[in-house]
Amino acid sequence: MEIRSVTKAVRLLQALGRESGPQGVSELARQLQMDKSSVSRMLRTLERVTLVACDETTGRYTLGLGLIHLGQRALRRLDLRTIARDSLIALVEETGECAHLAVRAGDRALYVDQETPGHGVNVDAPVGTLAPLHCTALGKVLLAFRSEREREAVLSNQPIESFTRRTLTDPAALRSHLAMVRARQVAFDDEEFSVGVRCIAAPVFRHDGSVVGAIGISGPSPRLSDDRVRQWENAVRDEAYALSRKLGWTDIAETAATCS
Repeated sequence: MEIRSVTKAVRLLQALGRESGPQGVSELARQLQMDKSSVSRMLRTLERVTLVACDETTGRYTLGLGLIHLGQRALRRLDLRTIARDSLIALVEETGECAHLAVRAGDRALYVDQETPGHGVNVDAPVGTLAPLHCTALGKVLLAFRSEREREAVLSNQPIESFTRRTLTDPAALRSHLAMVRARQVAFDDEEFSVGVRCIAAPVFRHDGSVVGAIGISGPSPRLSDDRVRQWENAVRDEAYALSRKLGWTDIAETAATCS
């Protein structure tokens, strides 16, 4: 059953959360079509518990620091593996290929979850697998969206190990390749780590725009033809975006700009 006073308080907080700057009681009452005295009482109550703040000079209100505290506590409770399960399942259902979730562990990509289709030849990367950053799709994502200093620490680690004849080992070529990954927000592994295996991956962003992990698919090269890769590139990226939004991320354009 809906509690009207709580609903009104939530609407009030949502109004203050819009990008319109500090707002006064009359302005909020008009915007929400609520009684001015009711709005004033609710604001005073919310101010006492630090969910809103009032500028004593102007009498105008903004969201309070108490919301940051509550938000951070909620974010700490988010478990990436649990939240990502639906995304992994969705990718398997759409593509028929294995789906993986990875996070960075030092100079490697750590596979923390996997979903496999129930038929056909699959690319198995068990939970706990540690893979290189420079030549796997998941690893490239995790490397591309780190700071320049962190990227250079990997690229300057000479010699860069080669796993197949397709592995990029030239630092300049890798820098250019990682710039493409940041711009397109998707990475590819075209038999660069394992002969006969192709992969697609995209970044998973958290609320502050930083990358917390990567999600992607992998499969045998004959099945992941160029046409299939182009077809599923958007599917992988869109699923990564959907997962990112569950973690509080909102702005695609802003993230792309800050990571360039």
